[in-house]
Amino acid sequence: MKRASGFTLIELLVTIAVAMILATVAIPDFQRMMAASRVSSEYNEVLVGLNYARSEAIKRREDVTFTVTQATPWRYGVVDGSVLRQRSGEDTRTALSEGFSVTFGPLGKPTGGCASGCTLFLSNTYSDVRNRAISISPMGRVGEA
Repeated sequence: MKRASGFTLIELLVTIAVAMILATVAIPDFQRMMAASRVSSEYNEVLVGLNYARSEAIKRREDVTFTVTQATPWRYGVVDGSVLRQRSGEDTRTALSEGFSVTFGPLGKPTGGCASGCTLFLSNTYSDVRNRAISISPMGRVGEA
């Protein structure tokens, strides 16, 4: 008697069951990783804007202001009397501190209300993804709080 090659129904069902268990475990971790990546990308975009404002103030030897113009979805502008840069967030689940503004002087140091240092917060509505903060030191250094 010749035996047919291939899979039996039991082998196929066991394989599908194992695949479903692996997918059930992997999908939530993948979604959390994608959310963390989105928040990190938004954070880096804001960090670039603050560093740009500071470097332009030093280069131009005049005051340059970084202002959050909209909290959700976030939008910021860098101005020196005219608009140098405007950027906005792509993710509606992240937000910046509303009304935040910092002016960098000709030496790259913050002036006004932020002269002794300040913090800008990037919040998000994702579960299991922490909010981020950007600190501006009295010397003008921009980095993670």
